[in-house]
Amino acid sequence: MPQVRISYFLLVCLSVILVLNGHRAHAQNRQKITRIQFRPENAKAGDVIPFYYKGEYHIFYMRNSSWGHIVSKDLVNWNELPDALAKGIDSLAPDGEGCWTGSIVENKGMFYLFYTGKNAADPKGDQKVMLATSKDLVQWTKEPSHTFYADGNIYWNKTINGKIDDKLIYHHQAFRDPDVFWNKEKNEWWMILHATVADQSFPATGLYISKDLINWRPSKPLVVYPVNTNVSGDCPFVFQSNGKWFLNFADYHYKTANRAEGPYDDQPREFDCGDLRVPKVMWDGRRNILMGWIADYEDNVDSGRISWGGTLCMPRELWTDSSGNEFQRPVKEVIESFRSLAIQRPQNFIREHVLKIPADYMFHAQLVAKTTDTKLVIRFPQTSRNDESDYHLKIDFTTKEIEMGSRYKSYKRVCDFDPRQAMDIRIFRLGDVLECFINDAWAFTMRAYKRESGKLTLIATEGTFKILRGEISEPRSAYSETISK
Repeated sequence: MPQVRISYFLLVCLSVILVLNGHRAHAQNRQKITRIQFRPENAKAGDVIPFYYKGEYHIFYMRNSSWGHIVSKDLVNWNELPDALAKGIDSLAPDGEGCWTGSIVENKGMFYLFYTGKNAADPKGDQKVMLATSKDLVQWTKEPSHTFYADGNIYWNKTINGKIDDKLIYHHQAFRDPDVFWNKEKNEWWMILHATVADQSFPATGLYISKDLINWRPSKPLVVYPVNTNVSGDCPFVFQSNGKWFLNFADYHYKTANRAEGPYDDQPREFDCGDLRVPKVMWDGRRNILMGWIADYEDNVDSGRISWGGTLCMPRELWTDSSGNEFQRPVKEVIESFRSLAIQRPQNFIREHVLKIPADYMFHAQLVAKTTDTKLVIRFPQTSRNDESDYHLKIDFTTKEIEMGSRYKSYKRVCDFDPRQAMDIRIFRLGDVLECFINDAWAFTMRAYKRESGKLTLIATEGTFKILRGEISEPRSAYSETISK
């Protein structure tokens, strides 16, 4: 009889060991390290919810109807973690069609994940605010008892206020994308979201207030937009910098105010140009780290139409000046992940210079125009001497207009640089994405499907220029690899 008990005990121990080893092997096989820009396997990455905690950069992102989750310690290598959320199983569940964008905060050791429950079949309303909680940022428990819908008094609720199809397009028939933050000036939690005013007339950035992250009361909107606005209103977020409050929203627009409650600027400004979508930031104690997604084109060709979802951009720093302008620059961790290749640099003012480039690279140059009427074009890769190179960056030192584009499209913006001073240019070509930064301030983002090595050519179509510094750099290692032991 003792032998039977011992054998049984050994059998249980062996089973436990096998199970633990199985879990460990599964976790190791699941880990994926992706260089700089993340994209889930066989899927697209959508709206990003960044969250920094104790030395780790967590990125939650939309993938179909779920919340994916990756984490990094260095903003270059990303480990893939289990999904944080999945849509409800019940066809009438508040999130039965999907778990849409939201935000995450921490309070007294508990993490609160606020998200949009989407289900047109929900008898109480299509879009609503839902809650999930966690103690480790990995395993999340939905809290359906804390779900709430638009109040119908300040914010429109279809079941209370009726249909508004004849007043607003569906995009603005919204009660979604909750962004929660602690307003230390008011000593309370604030939640802003894309909403509609109760009289059904205007889209708005709505506001709810709470003392405990559980009970929320509606307050008047931070911003009410014109009916015919070109601003999306989706995925708003608020942060404070340089004595001002910034209200950002998709795609890369923002308004400023002297107080969190406003009033905010009438006309929104832009802090990017091109294919960047729904960027958000996280504060790591030193800087605001921005992440967003870069839209795919249909059929994966440059001539295709833009579609939802794509590849996450490289981590960037969003910074502001004392005048309330937002700018971007690549984080130093990304720059340091490249190794420089030596290039020859002419000593005099020139009209043209040619560099060899690999398929993936960082081009960095500091150059100065001899006169303020200089016009410069950078073509990459340069396959012939005509204008039909695949991609280009054009700089007009007179109008201060900068354009990134291809033969199929172009993105332009006026950048307030000093044409008499040296200009700093960084162009990152990684995979099928171009990310460009001028003077570590003005950003351009573009999908670029044709990928090959060749030549990068700098040409002054008018005037001449001098290269003060120039380098081509390659990524230090492959973009992705799977850890399997």
